[in-house]
Amino acid sequence: MSSIEIVFPGTRLQLDPESPGFAHGFGLFETLRLRGGRLELWSSHWQRLVDSAAVLGVACNYDAGAVLEAVRQLAQALPAEAVIKLSLLQTSPSPRLVVYSRPLMAQPATLGLLLDCPFTLNENSPLAGHKTHNYLENLLVLQCARAAGCLDAVRLNTQGHLAEGAISNLFFYRDAAWHTPALSCGLLPGVMRGALLVCLEVQQGHYRTADLAGAEAVFVSNSTLGLQPVDYLHGKLQPIRLQSRTHACYAQARQLLADSLAARSIALAGTASSVATR
Repeated sequence: MSSIEIVFPGTRLQLDPESPGFAHGFGLFETLRLRGGRLELWSSHWQRLVDSAAVLGVACNYDAGAVLEAVRQLAQALPAEAVIKLSLLQTSPSPRLVVYSRPLMAQPATLGLLLDCPFTLNENSPLAGHKTHNYLENLLVLQCARAAGCLDAVRLNTQGHLAEGAISNLFFYRDAAWHTPALSCGLLPGVMRGALLVCLEVQQGHYRTADLAGAEAVFVSNSTLGLQPVDYLHGKLQPIRLQSRTHACYAQARQLLADSLAARSIALAGTASSVATR
């Protein structure tokens, strides 16, 4: 059984610069939300990592219980609200599984989504649908979005269909129904996206930018943001203002998601929240 490395706050990880994990971003990662001292959607995150490792040929002979115990040990050194990350790196002589954390980023008061992203997503890429450390494309997309004052940008695939953002999945509400791009569009099967598909009746399909621009409400999702309403779409001419925050569909979806996450979260004894609520 390969070892599991925990990087506690204030410590550092050493990597061989010649290893594929360092030199080429050959690795997979997961980002998990610690909310109120409880770990959300653990089994879905772990299963996605295992599935991607099998497809991309990275050995992942770790016991899920042992990895969860490492997460629990790290959580004891973190605040009750935090982000925990797993990285499976291709190194020699065997892969390394690293458990570490990063601070929870503040959510913007107003959320914009850039429509005119210059970087097309290749739905036929062998990396499509996998959360890899080869993340430069995503960062370039994110750089474009932030330069325009937006949280994220909408990526289209080679067929001109809506796919995803750099750090989020897309949802929109139109004609009394929820919609999201289908996995065949090349997007990452987000864990929070999957949780929302369980909570809501969502139509998955192939959509164009016009479908998004004509929506009553637009949302982005990921494991740290949850489901976030988009206030405006940043287009070439002028912003398209939305009432996503006040739309009735958002309040209902937020409550259903909160109930589902609560039912699927794991208490990590020893975190600040766990001690405070005893």
